[in-house]
Amino acid sequence: MTQPLEDLLLQAKQLIASGKLNDATEILDPLKNEYPMSQDVARLWCSLAMRTNRASDVLDYAEKIYAHVQSDFYKAHWAQTLGTASFILLDLSATRTHFVCALNHLMALAKTGKIPPNRKSEKTLLNDENVFASGEAENLLKMTCAELAKLSIPAFPFAGTLLGLVRNGCLLDFDKDLDIAVWMESWEACCAALEEMGWVRSPMRIEYSNYRDFVHPELGITLDVCGLKHREDQRIVGGFSLPNYPTEYQRVSVFPAFDLVQRSTEFGGIWFPRQPEKILTAFYGDWRTPNPHWDTVISALNLENFTLLVRCYAYHRLVQRWLLGDLNKAWYYAHQIAMKDPDDVLALRSRQWLERAITRLGKEIPVWPKNQRQKRIYTRMVADLFHEGHVNFLQAARALGTHLTVCVVSDERVLENKGKFPVMKQAERAAIVSACKYVDAVVTDTPASITPVFMQQNGYDIYTFACASEQERRDKYKLCETLPTEMIQELEYTSGISTSDLVARILAGGGSQKSAAKSERKSSKK
Repeated sequence: MTQPLEDLLLQAKQLIASGKLNDATEILDPLKNEYPMSQDVARLWCSLAMRTNRASDVLDYAEKIYAHVQSDFYKAHWAQTLGTASFILLDLSATRTHFVCALNHLMALAKTGKIPPNRKSEKTLLNDENVFASGEAENLLKMTCAELAKLSIPAFPFAGTLLGLVRNGCLLDFDKDLDIAVWMESWEACCAALEEMGWVRSPMRIEYSNYRDFVHPELGITLDVCGLKHREDQRIVGGFSLPNYPTEYQRVSVFPAFDLVQRSTEFGGIWFPRQPEKILTAFYGDWRTPNPHWDTVISALNLENFTLLVRCYAYHRLVQRWLLGDLNKAWYYAHQIAMKDPDDVLALRSRQWLERAITRLGKEIPVWPKNQRQKRIYTRMVADLFHEGHVNFLQAARALGTHLTVCVVSDERVLENKGKFPVMKQAERAAIVSACKYVDAVVTDTPASITPVFMQQNGYDIYTFACASEQERRDKYKLCETLPTEMIQELEYTSGISTSDLVARILAGGGSQKSAAKSERKSSKK
């Protein structure tokens, strides 16, 4: 008895998912001949063909299906398939033409008021547990980099992996892969060593000379390896390199010069950028502010040029999200293209039609996070017996920029400066300051002097303080004497209230009518 078509397609899909591509081919090739115009068969066959180095065979087949289907939705899908196959074959001119065709069909669909059904991505985690949130992926990263370091291969955390380690102190729990970089002088040795360690090289649809994917056979974690090289202008370049192809076929990302240092881990020493903020600022701009819509391939601020290769990646992802009915994500891609190339009429029109569709669904139009660098303010204070003067100071400090970090100094530092301990312990003072609406972050450790290096490492733009006396002013300026003038901002001190005044009130029987009257007389004299 012949198996139903649906059962055969399900079986082929399961074989593809498990990596048994030859077995899937034995099912799908006969089905293609038997049901040549079936879109279900054609979709799965084309997907398999592009995974098995038969992208050129996809072109003729997908072209016939494209001519056969009638609706704009299906025509957009098959134009996308044609574009993807052309992309794999590195015919970028044809790739762009097909993706433009797909977008025109999607906009025509939007004009009729129709929206693709919202379908969830079929990608699922191999394990129920999030190995990035659990720390398992981070341990694997450290182990791998430590083994490479032992072989004199300076591989180090890069891109989103570096971002998580520096900004959050751990890997981003929503990350999809590990990113490491290595100098091109060690590229081949690094890739060979990874395979010796058990990492399995993943086939890539486009084989770049400085970018390679590996997968861990047990955990299913993907490792992206990026090759970097020093350029004659003292800068460092990475990206996607296709030797013997023109400039439009390259994706070049540029970084300022940086060097590496070794860090100790439980698995041994690993290499790490000495100035990670240089790399992160080049990539992300304001890397301290999370941007959930970031796409490193397209959004990176350090792209030397928005080349045809990068544009094809952007169009591909825009069309893909639109076809899946993920209108918000599609909008973000259209917006990113427009930011890179404000003259891209196709991206601008796509964004406009997506906005109309989103509005028709009764949803809010997305807002791209401001990717302008924040102006970060830093200050130190005791904040003992937190009072109105402290609030006034913090409000004025926050008004200097977009982000305020307050260091609540230690009890020992207060003893050194004032000759006595504060009334409240550091933890108590820090808890109160962190509750103030003008404060974005609280820290409890700071160097004795505020130097340009300290400010740069932490991304602070302004150091601010207020002075109750001329002696205090001299002392505070001495602590930041190496800072350039433009990084120092003195604020007005609130008179009439201080911690010492509060202590005096308490000692005088604060709260009693006599104390209140005495305080009022004192205030009127001022």
